[in-house]
Amino acid sequence: MDKFIPATHDVVFKALFATNTDILKAFLRDVIELPLAEEDKVLVRNPEIVPLVVDGKLCRLDIHVETDKRKFNIEMQARRQGFSPERILFYWSKMYASDVRESAVYETLDRTISVNVLNFSFLEGEEYHTSFSIRDDREYKQLTDKLSIHLFELPKVPKELKANDDRQMWMRLIMADTEEVLAMIKDTTTNPEIKKGADKIREINADIALREQIWARDKALYDYWNDMNVARREGVEQGLEQGREEGIELGIQQGIDQGRESLSNELMAMWRQQGRSEEEIAVLLGKK
Repeated sequence: MDKFIPATHDVVFKALFATNTDILKAFLRDVIELPLAEEDKVLVRNPEIVPLVVDGKLCRLDIHVETDKRKFNIEMQARRQGFSPERILFYWSKMYASDVRESAVYETLDRTISVNVLNFSFLEGEEYHTSFSIRDDREYKQLTDKLSIHLFELPKVPKELKANDDRQMWMRLIMADTEEVLAMIKDTTTNPEIKKGADKIREINADIALREQIWARDKALYDYWNDMNVARREGVEQGLEQGREEGIELGIQQGIDQGRESLSNELMAMWRQQGRSEEEIAVLLGKK
């Protein structure tokens, strides 16, 4: 059973959808039940894969998409760290207001849809798809359709493949981490774009240059969060008043060490899921 890097990795996710607009269009049509006609154009505004860290800031590999009178912010979230509802709203608002000009008519702003695929459980309940809009608290009347937010929690997706459930099949495709699972999806689905998506994931994994980019991004990810932990520790140490009890300082150090260990364990689990060897993981963690 050959293991490879699934589309839950943000580089693979973006390579799959941002460079294949026919696959992207079918994905949006199926997972959020968006009425897209054959003639509707889908434009990806940021198809490039940017470095992980620029000027000390963590870069996102989201996908900015435009169709007629609609904008989309699509993102794969592999880890829970740093994810929050407020973060979703922040990036939604930036995209919604991106076309505002002086003397603009607010009513002409495009409907903006946030699509978030999560490789972790986030909300209570068993449903893997949840959607949000702006509605009245009592009678649930919709104020406007300009805001729409969708969350897809991959751990809650049913394992049984259903040929007539395209939304579920797309989620299983994103999660597929072996050739066997990809083949099962391709044999089960009747959706031509999902079949094409399975072939593209194989091509992405066979791309040596892209795999090197994935390797570099994973290494940079660990280095970034490790540097954040180090900076946090140095800030705490500087803030300690001279003469504090030794037990307080020891407790702070233990807390920082536990945080670093938790981060390492989370990343190791993700890399093992991708099929990386223990030697590769040791290099990523700076142990070799």
